[in-house]
Amino acid sequence: MKKDIDIIKEKEEKRTPKPRAAVGAALMAAGLLALVVCLVSGAASFDGSEPEKLTVTRACGAVSFIGAVIYMGYRPTRRAAGVGVGAAAAAVLPALAVAVNNAPLIPLLMKDAAVTADAGQIFSYAVESLMIGLFEETAFRGVLLLAVVDSVLARMERAGKNAAAPQLFAAALVTSAIFGALHLFNLFGGASVGGTLLQAGYSFLIGGMCSLVLLMSGSLASCVLIHAVYDFGGYLVPRLGEGKIWTPPEIILTAAVGVAAAAYYLLSSAKLGRSAAERMCGRRP
Repeated sequence: MKKDIDIIKEKEEKRTPKPRAAVGAALMAAGLLALVVCLVSGAASFDGSEPEKLTVTRACGAVSFIGAVIYMGYRPTRRAAGVGVGAAAAAVLPALAVAVNNAPLIPLLMKDAAVTADAGQIFSYAVESLMIGLFEETAFRGVLLLAVVDSVLARMERAGKNAAAPQLFAAALVTSAIFGALHLFNLFGGASVGGTLLQAGYSFLIGGMCSLVLLMSGSLASCVLIHAVYDFGGYLVPRLGEGKIWTPPEIILTAAVGVAAAAYYLLSSAKLGRSAAERMCGRRP
């Protein structure tokens, strides 16, 4: 028993080479230092009423979390996960369809809604959405999810178990619930109860979808893209335009796309593989 534990510890120690760990530590420090400097200078803020400054805060945080991913020895890339291009595309495209459909496509096409902002405002909003996706995905999928998955794999290795799909699905579910619950803190900022509960709910769903995309495709970059597109579309008209968003055809389309994607990912979760998860967590080459 002691010998098995020693072997596992040795594997853990070899997982993150010193040069890679040094790069990760440097990025974590650089992101934190940049955040402190920007906060002191007034270029960054935690205040949601200052979206440009909050974007800077998220950018600095994302650098630190990317560093944490590297430092911990995780490799959430398609190549490292050993997943083929076709399989990765099959994992990503349904979620991307949900993200694209989060924009009021039919109302925009039918002129029931319109984007009235200029190109500069749209670009600024796109950058803001990208930084939200980058920050939240590197933090919650790149660090939190993979840390939980890593722990699950370690327990399975000690117990000599091979079947991983239920445990990996549970990891996705739990970390997504944490992600959704954290949005409840918006209540302390004066947000409405109904709006906050709705945000927590769809954050749980987008978090669960991105978690499964990562476990199926091994691509954290795809999760960032999906999250950014989802956020961009969701507030495009409320922030940058005017008009009616929820028309009957839009409700039907959104329900159809959402149910189809949910069914696809629930069925696919039964095929989650241990080898891809091990590669993402640096447990195998």
